[in-house]
Amino acid sequence: MTLVRLIIILFAIVLFGPAKATAASGETLSIHVVDVGQGDAMILHQPGVCTALIDAGGLLFGHRVTEKLQELGLSEIDLAIISHPHLDHFGGLFDLLPRVGIKELYDNGGSNPVPDYFDDYLALRSSLQGKTLRRGDRLTCGDLELAVLHPEKPPQPQDDINGSSLVLLVTFGDFRLLHLGDLSGAAERTFLDRTDDLRADLLKIAHHGAADATAPELLARSRPDLAVISCGPDNRIGAPAEQVLQRLQAAGIPVRRTDREGTISLTIR
Repeated sequence: MTLVRLIIILFAIVLFGPAKATAASGETLSIHVVDVGQGDAMILHQPGVCTALIDAGGLLFGHRVTEKLQELGLSEIDLAIISHPHLDHFGGLFDLLPRVGIKELYDNGGSNPVPDYFDDYLALRSSLQGKTLRRGDRLTCGDLELAVLHPEKPPQPQDDINGSSLVLLVTFGDFRLLHLGDLSGAAERTFLDRTDDLRADLLKIAHHGAADATAPELLARSRPDLAVISCGPDNRIGAPAEQVLQRLQAAGIPVRRTDREGTISLTIR
């Protein structure tokens, strides 16, 4: 275990541990924001009970998700959720299978007119009998509960792909994680108008911290103790944008970034 990773884990225990009660005495949840470069991948692991994956990174560094799961001693995960059909979110599945099995696969039911291996993803999805999620759906995995807050319905081909990204509220006892996928643009405004309770202890910043997301209102209403940004160095969209970092600083929200720290591991007690 590296010193940086140890510090991050200790920081998370101090931040979340005493204040958050889990559903079962003595149970813990580990959250791993995997460094997949310019992409997204998060592992939620309740040892011996449940493992969930939210996004799987892209083609280039998606293997890091497989490696992290194997490091955790896992040959199968209970459920995988792909927030939207962009390659930097689903590409890692091609490395993951068949080395690590997936019991259930979920996504938003959206399409991508740009090839970018989307046809291959559809074939993989079909082989796993993938299911579509929409606002109001709930998944339970061990003591984890995952509530879908966005979108209202499966996106149409003309809809913005990022704007149709799944937004998930993950709870574990009293702990709350708001995972925003790549929600951005006008869809963020729609989401804010339609959603009442955005309180979160941990916030997964939308769209890698790009300038078209993370409105000040979202930060004011979610009031997280910590935010995480998954992005690669010197990426083509300039993320995280300086204005987003300034908003987080103004709101007094600490930030952890994979482009600077690598994989970020947090322990919730």
